[in-house]
Amino acid sequence: MHTVRSAVLLLLILLAACAPASPVSPTPAARPPTTAPALSPSSSPTPAPTDLYLTPGDVRLYPGPDLYSGDRVTFDVTPRNLGSIDPADLMVRVYLWTEDGPEPIAEGTVGYPTFDQVPRARLVWAWDTTGLVGRQALTVRLDPDDRIRKGDEDPRNNVVHLTVRLRPAEERPPLEANASWSTTSTVCCEVHYLTGTAAERDLPLIVERADEATDYVEARLQVWQEEPISIYLIGRVIGHGGYAQGGDRLVISYLDRHYAGANLQEVLRHEITHVLDAAGLSPQAPPLMREGLAVWVAGGHFKPEPIRARGAALLRLGWYIPLGELAERFYTHQHEVSYAEAAAFVDYLIETYGWQPFRDFYAGLSTYEGSEVEVLDGGLVESFGEGLDEVEAGFLAWLENAPPSPEQERDLEDTVRLFDLLRRYQQAYDPGAYFASGWFPDPVEAEQQGIVADFLRHPHTPENVALETMFIAAREALERSDFHQTERLLESVEGVLDRGDFAAPPAATYLEVVRAVGRAGYEAQRIDLEEDSVTVWAIADWPHLEELHLVRTETGWQVEDDRG
Repeated sequence: MHTVRSAVLLLLILLAACAPASPVSPTPAARPPTTAPALSPSSSPTPAPTDLYLTPGDVRLYPGPDLYSGDRVTFDVTPRNLGSIDPADLMVRVYLWTEDGPEPIAEGTVGYPTFDQVPRARLVWAWDTTGLVGRQALTVRLDPDDRIRKGDEDPRNNVVHLTVRLRPAEERPPLEANASWSTTSTVCCEVHYLTGTAAERDLPLIVERADEATDYVEARLQVWQEEPISIYLIGRVIGHGGYAQGGDRLVISYLDRHYAGANLQEVLRHEITHVLDAAGLSPQAPPLMREGLAVWVAGGHFKPEPIRARGAALLRLGWYIPLGELAERFYTHQHEVSYAEAAAFVDYLIETYGWQPFRDFYAGLSTYEGSEVEVLDGGLVESFGEGLDEVEAGFLAWLENAPPSPEQERDLEDTVRLFDLLRRYQQAYDPGAYFASGWFPDPVEAEQQGIVADFLRHPHTPENVALETMFIAAREALERSDFHQTERLLESVEGVLDRGDFAAPPAATYLEVVRAVGRAGYEAQRIDLEEDSVTVWAIADWPHLEELHLVRTETGWQVEDDRG
């Protein structure tokens, strides 16, 4: 999906009131043997260090939230106060404490590229926990060989100690324990999926949609694929519903409780546009143009959308971003606004100058050097005789001449609110899924090594499930333009995230229903809530989806067939 030069490509795109239990515990019990250097405890708050330092909260372990014996663990380490220290000079090392003392199990330098542009070390699948079970003591050190002097005057605050609980391998969730990578080929693509998942269940439909999307994009771009496109279908939400790697590999979230709600047709068209663009059109075009083209080809971002009207609604709402500002650091702006405006700009250029002149302009962008704005400005002058400022003036006039309907404005407002809340949920309760800084594992290497956990495991407490099903219900209401219901659900989600409880309806009702379904041996995937009855699509035996009906009784919600 989204693309960052020389980095992982990310695209598309929150959990419960109560954070899920973490396998990592930075408590006094987590202290390693006394031979390990440790910070002295303090009974009163102390000021944050002014030099390089690390806290327990700056270390994350994936997959999560739980860890099991046999997992291949990835470490994310985000140092603080780098100042003038070159991230490439800063080593991070992780130690496992054994009977013989600290044993190094992972190391690497800081600098992993992510959209938030925060320097971090990402030590990928570095710790093989096979044969280990129970509590494990870890130490994480910055600059373990003490090579940095300036900006790191106190090396004692470069270390944190953690205890990690490894559950027995036999406690691994059945879906994950029984999953393995498998592959099928179709006209366009090589589709990789995990057995026992919704993707395997729906595989005939998926491959049909993939062929249709490829044909559509090829005809639209007038670029034809030379090699099969690799599509990896995963059973958890990452980012906004998937990501791309290496220019020719697509990773798409496909699961029943897909709370980011990406429409499969739009996702496939969007992602395949990126693949064919990189292979035969303009692999180094600025992100503004690259993402705008993908949304334009797909006919919308997360769902079918009137692209010009969407851009006009941005302008009317005061959300328009000057193109020069949008071109630089494209991915740091509000996601839905950026993509809608980029698509509208592409639509304007095509309508104003024609498809073939636009295509020639776009293809030539990879030949320019300089900043994103300089590349865009140079290409516009070369192709159309006007620079970015002059073209933008025409673009603004074009938007002003197409006033959006009140419904389109409200749809856009609710869409932005929905996805902002979704990302807030991810940041707080499933940080590995958050697009700006999360963990986007390489599916090719994972398949080679037989790793499935990072593509399936995610928090699934009743609170998590309740909020995720509320996001799904809000999105479905938005798709049928039921703005009142959309906003009612989003207000309830926001209240849960603000307060940390499910005290108020409808959130309270969703949580009650999820728990009732759980007592009957199911995990809810989608909930249709009425006043005195509920329909729930749920799974007891993966991946078989069943429709359940619940009724309200004196003792609470119960599955109709489970009341005896």
